[in-house]
Amino acid sequence: MAALQTASTSAILHSAMASKYPLALGLTRGLTSLRRIESSKIARAICTAGTQVAPSRLPQLGALELRALILRNRHAIPSTRQFSTSHASQFYAINTGKAPIVPTWRTPTEEDMDERPVLIIGAGTMGRRLACVWASASRPVTLYDTSQDALKSAAEYLADNLGAYCAVRGTHPGHVCMTSDLRVATTTGRFEGLKEENEARDVEIHSGAKGPWMAIDCLPESLELKIAVLSHMEHLLPRNCIIASNSSSLQTSEMVSSMDHPERLLNTHYYIPPRNRMVELMSSSRTHREIFPFLAAQMKRVGFKPMIVPPGVQSQGLIFNRIWGALKREVLAVASEGVAKPADIDALFRDFFHAEKGPCERMDEIGLDTVANYEAHCLEQRPELGSQPSLDWLERYYIGQGRLGEKSGDGLYSQTERDELKEMHRLEHYKVVEEATGA
Repeated sequence: MAALQTASTSAILHSAMASKYPLALGLTRGLTSLRRIESSKIARAICTAGTQVAPSRLPQLGALELRALILRNRHAIPSTRQFSTSHASQFYAINTGKAPIVPTWRTPTEEDMDERPVLIIGAGTMGRRLACVWASASRPVTLYDTSQDALKSAAEYLADNLGAYCAVRGTHPGHVCMTSDLRVATTTGRFEGLKEENEARDVEIHSGAKGPWMAIDCLPESLELKIAVLSHMEHLLPRNCIIASNSSSLQTSEMVSSMDHPERLLNTHYYIPPRNRMVELMSSSRTHREIFPFLAAQMKRVGFKPMIVPPGVQSQGLIFNRIWGALKREVLAVASEGVAKPADIDALFRDFFHAEKGPCERMDEIGLDTVANYEAHCLEQRPELGSQPSLDWLERYYIGQGRLGEKSGDGLYSQTERDELKEMHRLEHYKVVEEATGA
């Protein structure tokens, strides 16, 4: 997903509509070139059939207007004599980048759940952990990433952990399909070994009949990136596929204006599964109400413990991360004002709460640049937080000097100090766990 993070929203959306493939900057093929050629022929035929509709006007037409236009002139379009409402809607979607009006979200059947996978977008630290949990109930999972290295690392993680997690729960693992092909990711994945021109695979791709019942976004914390990817993917996924963002710093209510079907979009914020089982759910402000009890029940089946933010309530950071954000804010204020050093703050925190690690050590693990980006976004939404002086201090003495924490070596702790902390943890018999990379 790193390649996507460097692209601007306009570049991603432009390539989605105008390039040979929908997201040439990383998302691979979503619509086949054949369908684009066919839609282009239809457009030319309509415009030469005496309709007096300029080609530039076609994207402005609604699906029903377009259908009426095509049916009135289908004598001039040999390939569309049997053109139906669904064909018109598909043509409208291809040429405008917008989905046609479709029925609202409906609860998948049990049969659907056994055949249709959970799609996880991003095979990093969080993505592979979610794959482990969701695959633990004998149900399929598809793990999508543009990076082969990320997929390889995820495969090693699952080989080491999926069987053990199922043994603890007394369950059997489901099939996990790993792919960097978006067309495979949005179907069952059973055709991943076949060539692109395989007819059977193309039928399934176009029908969308057995695509995911839920897609979980585990992309980097960039609002532009998430909007660009999710608004594109919603047109490739089945109509009743839930679209869930793992972000807590970015609310899905900030994305709804760019989505054609915000009723199936929501926040589902996980922590460090399978060690941490809690997951927080929050509406996009437009989420279909029936999604919440359905999704909570599915989460419980795989061992999660869902907590739902009440409908109509929007909370930046959802629940725990909002509390954690307040703690980080005060810790940085204490450090930036010279009241105490990071090591002293952590020592007090560990002693009082009997905690494994203090907040400064955890911020170094997360990455000080990620911490700063999260706080800057919070400050943009809520200026009354008053954390700009702490952010300026963090930028001047740490981020600006390349001291980002564990990822760069030095951070609030030096590399030497961090090594000493790890040895202390080892002597105190704390289990080493991999931390999630979210803020």
